[in-house]
Amino acid sequence: MFTQFRYLYCDLRSWKCCGFRDSFYTFFEGGVWATIIYRINRSFFLIDIPIIKIPIRLFCFILFKLSEVLFGISLPPAVDIGPGLHIGHTGLIVINYQVKAGKNLSIGNGIIIGAAGLGKIGAPVVGNNVFIGSGAKILGKISVGNNSRIGANAVVISNVPEGATVVGVPAKVVKIQNLSDM
Repeated sequence: MFTQFRYLYCDLRSWKCCGFRDSFYTFFEGGVWATIIYRINRSFFLIDIPIIKIPIRLFCFILFKLSEVLFGISLPPAVDIGPGLHIGHTGLIVINYQVKAGKNLSIGNGIIIGAAGLGKIGAPVVGNNVFIGSGAKILGKISVGNNSRIGANAVVISNVPEGATVVGVPAKVVKIQNLSDM
């Protein structure tokens, strides 16, 4: 439960505020508030005491829906995201409850990470240090490797190798970083 508050500290540090002015404007960012609500919600969601589990899950659902309405970000408490989450802008962000993501995930607005539909099951697994550009869609039971970049409006329906940059519809690898340089 308390791990989520350490993660929240890392999430807030990802905004890299240099002074009071930056901190002031960051305080009013919808992405920051959506992240705070998600971390609080996730910490309650992880409580697994049988007697109080049902009312806690109900509270989590209400908090999730409130965040969804206020910020346009559907980030259920069941989603497992590591520390360093950065939501650059709010507006139509939908993440499936089965998604697992590593640390330092940076996402733009208009993204969907979820199931492929048509009766297919499973959701993406996103690695560490991944950037997902605005409007990108990551669909199906696929994996996105560590240190990858998903271009704006890309539709990813197959695995993304580690260190790759993918763009297009459907997404194709355009560059693979030399990971020894990182």
